[in-house]
This record gives sequence, C-alpha cells and structure tokens, in this order.
Amino acid sequence: MLSNGILSDQLTDRHRELQARAADHFTPQWLDKWRTSPDGHLRRETWQDLAANGFMGVSLPRELGGQGLGLLGALVLGEALAGARDGGIALAMHVQNEIACEWLVSARDEALRDRYLPGLVAGDLVACQCDTDPSPEEPTTATTEGAQVVLHGRKKFVINGATADLCFVSAVLDGAPAIIAVEKSTPGVRVTEVYDKFGTRSVDSAQVEFDGVRVAAEQIVSRSGISQLMRWNRVMSRMRLLIAADAFFTHRALLEHITGYVRGRTLGGRALGAWPVNAHALARARAHQELMEAGIADAYLRVTAGGSTVPEIAELKWFCVEKANELAVLATDLEGGAGYMWDSPSLRAHAQLRGFRMSGGSQTTMLTIANHSMACRAELELAPSGADGARRG
Repeated sequence: MLSNGILSDQLTDRHRELQARAADHFTPQWLDKWRTSPDGHLRRETWQDLAANGFMGVSLPRELGGQGLGLLGALVLGEALAGARDGGIALAMHVQNEIACEWLVSARDEALRDRYLPGLVAGDLVACQCDTDPSPEEPTTATTEGAQVVLHGRKKFVINGATADLCFVSAVLDGAPAIIAVEKSTPGVRVTEVYDKFGTRSVDSAQVEFDGVRVAAEQIVSRSGISQLMRWNRVMSRMRLLIAADAFFTHRALLEHITGYVRGRTLGGRALGAWPVNAHALARARAHQELMEAGIADAYLRVTAGGSTVPEIAELKWFCVEKANELAVLATDLEGGAGYMWDSPSLRAHAQLRGFRMSGGSQTTMLTIANHSMACRAELELAPSGADGARRG
C-alpha cells in the first residue's frame, strides 16, 4: 500500500528512509530476541531499544521531540511492524505513540506534557490506555476531593497493562466522562491479572485495579464537554485506522502465502487453487484487499484534511478486520491438517487477527457506531427545511 500503492505519492524522502530502515529491523528474529520467553511478552527494555533506533514518536511534531512524520509515518511504521508476524508489537506501539502521546500533545496543561512526553518518546516510560470496565454496571468512577481526584474501579484487557508505568484511565469523574493520568506506582494501583492470550502475545494484556487511588487534580488530561468528545474521537479514530491497516497488511501477506500454497498442492490431479470453488474464494479475497487499500487511503486523506470520520473509520475497521479473519479461516482450511498446527502461517495469522477484532473497540462496537450514524442520517433527511432550504435540527 505504501511502497507501490495509492498513498505512495504522499511519501517524502524521510518517510522512505524510515520505511527502508524499519523493514530491515522488524523481523521475527528481532522479536524473538526481545521476548521474555518463546511466544512471551516483550521485555521492558525493548522500548528503550525502539527509541534508540528511531521508532518512537514517529508521528509527533518535531518541536515536541517527535520526528514530524505525521499519521503517514505511523502507517509506514505499521507496515514494517507487520514483518515481525505478531500483531501485539503494533498494537503496543499504537497505544504508546498514537494514544498516550496524543493525549499529552493535545493537553492544555503544558506541565503535564513536559512531565511525561519526553519519557514516552525516549522509551523510559511505557503507557497504557485503560478503557474496558467489567460491565456497564461497574464503571470506574472518580470524585474530586479538594485538590485531589480519587479513583475506584477495575479495567480489563489493558494492552501494556502489566508493563506500563503510566495509565490513561477513562472514568466517570463527578458524573461526567474524563481521562486521568495515573502513575502505576501510585498507592492503590495493582495489576490483578495478566491474561493468557490466543494471539498478539508479544504484548501483555492485563487487568488493572484502582482502589481509592489519589492523584492531583492536575492529572486530569481531559474532561466532559465538546472538547473532550472531539479529542476522544480523534484519538480512537487514529487507533482504529491503524488497526484497519494492520489487518490489511496481515491480509496481504496471508493472501500471498496461501495463493502460492494452493498452486503447489494438488488434489485429484490438479492444483488445489485450480478448483473453481477455491479460485473464486481467493478472487473474492483479492477484491476485498483492493477495497481495503482504497478505504485506508481515503480515510487517511479525510483524517489529514480535518474532516469528521468517526463512523467511516469504524466501518473501515470492521471491514478490514472482518475480511482478513475470513481469509485466515479459508487459508487454514486450504492447508488441511497443516492449518491446525501452530507453526502454520495461516493459523498464526488467524491468532493475530482475532486480537484485532477486540482492539480499538470490538467489531460489535464498530457496527453499533455505523448503525447510529445511519439512524442520524435518516433523521436529518426527514428534518423539515427552512425557507432558505437549510435543514432544521
């Protein structure tokens, strides 16, 4: 997509330099070197190594310590990270570079930004975004007590949750939504479970508990209002766009693998891929891949133009992840018994793609956003017009 595709004309020399360097760097062998054990999580010092090699703060403005390569730089990096063949490292980098850093870059409090942003870019601090409550009936809450904020609650499935030094916690603060920065070392913060996952195993996912945690009111990164909503939408839309791209990169590699596989494997005297039922299925996968690429390019252009893209990117994330998962199921079937073995490229890809289904919001959430958008558009079409032809409401 980025080397010979729709967005290739957008690349500068600095983007291409990052592209070449990152493609050489992120290999399965590199990933194995930094794991705590075979198929285990990344070691803590991996983040400092990533910074030392120039892979942190890629999209951040230069004046804030970043590389100034914008969202396109994040896409370039994501394409290279796919070469490690474990989606966890990409998800972890997105959380660090695109969520945590973005909260601080857009924060009104420069002191908060100065306190944490340099450490995140240097890899000295690792961040996590704590979003998922145990249930809607058990929200994480916060109350203001003088110059402090007191948090109570639990967050599940937190990417980087066990490793992180800094938590960005979504909470109901005095009855309204907010994001609060909480250092992991604060009394009352505990990691109560590190999950054993099917895929994306290079990054930990954990349950983090906040039991009467007290932080200064200055740690409130964002709070209720139009500004909070716009910042939340910006952060999550960027994350979802990058996950859609991650799914595309995985789909592209998997389609190349399985297409070669079915050419070389025979059934009933002819290549497995020559049977119409298989040829048609792979042709559909190729069509899906072209649509993914076009959608990602369109979404990138919309985001960088400053347009409203929340439902469109939610739909894109759903489509890319859904169709990549469908291809993974097909590929494991086409591999036969080999597709059931853990060293199968198709099964490994399937494991990563299952993780993408839940990251950045579940596939069900993406469809819910799309449904709400459809309902709103229908209501606008039915709204009465004024004398000037403008819609009311």
